[in-house]
Amino acid sequence: MSGTRSVLVDVLVALLILMIGGAIFARIAGVEEGETAPAWVTFAPLLLAIVYLGWRTMRRGRQRREAERQASEAEEAMGGRVELEAEEVEVLPMSEFEWRSRVDSAIRNLGADAFQRFTLEFLSAIGLSDVQVQRTSFDGAVECVATSDDTEGAEGVGVYVIFRRSFGSLGANQIRELHERMDEEDYEGLYVTNGDFSASARNEAESAEGGARLIDGDELIDLMQRQGLGLMLDEQGRVTAVDEAWFRSLESSYLTREDD
Repeated sequence: MSGTRSVLVDVLVALLILMIGGAIFARIAGVEEGETAPAWVTFAPLLLAIVYLGWRTMRRGRQRREAERQASEAEEAMGGRVELEAEEVEVLPMSEFEWRSRVDSAIRNLGADAFQRFTLEFLSAIGLSDVQVQRTSFDGAVECVATSDDTEGAEGVGVYVIFRRSFGSLGANQIRELHERMDEEDYEGLYVTNGDFSASARNEAESAEGGARLIDGDELIDLMQRQGLGLMLDEQGRVTAVDEAWFRSLESSYLTREDD
């Protein structure tokens, strides 16, 4: 709107130049009223008006280009500040209830092959080595043998592991199943679940010679946090996000291996 107004003002000034300039040049030429003025008296004001309009047009163009340059510089500066502010934004930790719930849900929703892969990753993360899958049961539980190097000054100890997903509490029967495997292989025992163990299951675990270690859902997720498994942590070890891409990779890893 201001640009249009400026052009109208320039046109009016040009018209004034034509009118006033014509009168001035006529007087300079000594033209009396009714006499025919020389050609230059007519064209001189017109030339001045054209020069004026050309000068004004060039000036507006320079002003527009300068304004565009300043706006571009301001936009770049603002973009740099926004980028800097984005880098400085602190990622806040998730609430413990939220990230624990999401991890538990992610474990429950893994396919059979992906859960087997998760089992291997988890057991390796907590310090077991040479982890090998022995069998999987009808309900998807994964049974493995592994080596524990926790015993100081001794060779690695064999460990028989059962990892079973559960929506409730596992009972004494499940622990007896582990004891049978321990006796067959002469291994130590480890039972892992994302659920819980009943009191009878815990008593059964303690009753066996050498006992059997139990890892319930709370400790499972605690260990995942400690190892940063499937979780994104800040410098203080607080959870800032659940690594959804990592859980998805458990599915694709097996597909890739089968294709090979």
